[in-house]
Amino acid sequence: MMKSHDYWVDDSLVLQAGCVHGWFWLVEDTAYVRVFISDVNDNRPTFARADYEVAVEEDADVGLAILTVSANDGDEASLVTSDRFFGVAVTASDPDKDANQEALRYSLHGQGADSEFIIDKGTGKIYAQRTLDREERTVWRFVVMATDEGGEGLTGFTDVIINVWDINDNAPAFTCAPSCHGEVAENSPPGTSVMEMTATDLDDAAVGHNAVLSYRIVGCVDTTGGGGGGDGDDDANANAAVATGAAGVGVSTHMDMFSINSTTGTIAVAAAGLDREQTDAYLLVVEARDGGGMTGTGTATIRVKDLNDHAPVFAEHACLARVSEKADINAEVLDLSAVDRDAGENAQLTFSVVAGDPEQKFYMVSHRQEQRGSLRLKKRLDYERPSEQRFNLTVKVEDLDYSSLLHCVVEVEDYNDHVPVFIPHFLSLGPLPEDIAMGTSIARLAASDSDSGQNRELTYGLLDESDPDGMFAVDQAGVLSVARPLDREASPQHHLVVIATDHGVPPLTGSATVQLSLLDVNDNGPEFEAVYAPVNGPPFHFSVPPDYRHGNDFYLQDNLNGTATLTALRTFDRRARRSS
Repeated sequence: MMKSHDYWVDDSLVLQAGCVHGWFWLVEDTAYVRVFISDVNDNRPTFARADYEVAVEEDADVGLAILTVSANDGDEASLVTSDRFFGVAVTASDPDKDANQEALRYSLHGQGADSEFIIDKGTGKIYAQRTLDREERTVWRFVVMATDEGGEGLTGFTDVIINVWDINDNAPAFTCAPSCHGEVAENSPPGTSVMEMTATDLDDAAVGHNAVLSYRIVGCVDTTGGGGGGDGDDDANANAAVATGAAGVGVSTHMDMFSINSTTGTIAVAAAGLDREQTDAYLLVVEARDGGGMTGTGTATIRVKDLNDHAPVFAEHACLARVSEKADINAEVLDLSAVDRDAGENAQLTFSVVAGDPEQKFYMVSHRQEQRGSLRLKKRLDYERPSEQRFNLTVKVEDLDYSSLLHCVVEVEDYNDHVPVFIPHFLSLGPLPEDIAMGTSIARLAASDSDSGQNRELTYGLLDESDPDGMFAVDQAGVLSVARPLDREASPQHHLVVIATDHGVPPLTGSATVQLSLLDVNDNGPEFEAVYAPVNGPPFHFSVPPDYRHGNDFYLQDNLNGTATLTALRTFDRRARRSS
């Protein structure tokens, strides 16, 4: 054969054959031969369409035949039409004449083949192996191949597209969950926007109303005790609010404080009266509902921001403090505290002395976050100065905008820091006769002490070293007197140290010196300077020398026992005698 033939063009051929023989006479004959052409498998199965598209609801049962694809081998066989599932028929044909259409074998290739979908190799039915989820995948694309001769021959293919239809199988979910927070300043007027409380729905917004959301507040709890106990358990409080809201009774007295835009989910202040000092946080339970009736809830925590709308107030209505004049610089005199109902920097307090301290003896240390202040000593005090015995101080406490005053009395306590002082501290007395009577007052001394109270109460005495024999005494009035007989011959002069001791702790002592001398009196008889021992021995006779025998100064009496008595007949002045 000079060329190939196509069964579908020429299924048979008629051939003319002739023969001639002879040399001189030609004899010829003609014969006709019909040649039938046998079909061979040279045509691949074909589908009626290049691609097929089908729609399936996402909740279709597992094992449901989504569609049936069938291919016909065009080789002398009839065209087979596929079963129609969900409105799609997939067909293929094999043009070969003698093709066995039942020998077509189907296979699945591409997205989801063997995992999400399987195909019956003999029938071409496609099955889903699990429930489809449109939110996970909206479209599946794969290729179906049809191979003749039991899967060993030629192959044709077509594209299959499966669109997953949406059903309302997803509840709305809030995008901010689980932590949805907003804040609003206290005293904000109604209409003030607080926060966006929006939710998403994974269903198809283009199909019905499955993803069309509306919002409402179903519960409201304040976290400071007014509605939920104030224990900080937001979840428990929110659950309680949802429960009461679902019951439809007594949701909360705070439900009217906020409103929500049913379309956008914007939460706004609905009523006046937001007061952080009364309620510092609210828990709003918000419900989002889609068009199919499915709902989701979220909890919005709204913190009320503080405004500085309260003045600080001292915890004390009056204060009194005492400080020793001995206190060191920077010593704490008084600790004051105040209360400011605001919060944050609005409640950080500063303390200061604003009046009653012209010499700046005091200063305040502010513990701002602890809301207390410490009054401390800046300069040393001196109780002996009348102006420093008592201070009437005015203390101020202030926050960023407001202040309060408190009057404090600081009493300075005396410390025993002054010794008693005698004026004069040296006293010289005139001569005293040595025979002065006991108990005679000879001087009065007075000491003063600049301290006060018992620190200035004095006790007088004599320094023992200055009067070892106790010849003198001093009473508590400071009167110095003779306590025992004096003897000029034993001590012609006395230097007495009078002391004054205060009653402070420890006691301090001051002193004064009293100097006095004694005048001699004739209280001693003459005595020989040496022991008289006569040569001849007793008896002895005593007489006055001739020059004094007729004098009027002395009288000598012989006692006739070896002794004599010499008596003065007048008073003598020693100083006059010496000058003569």
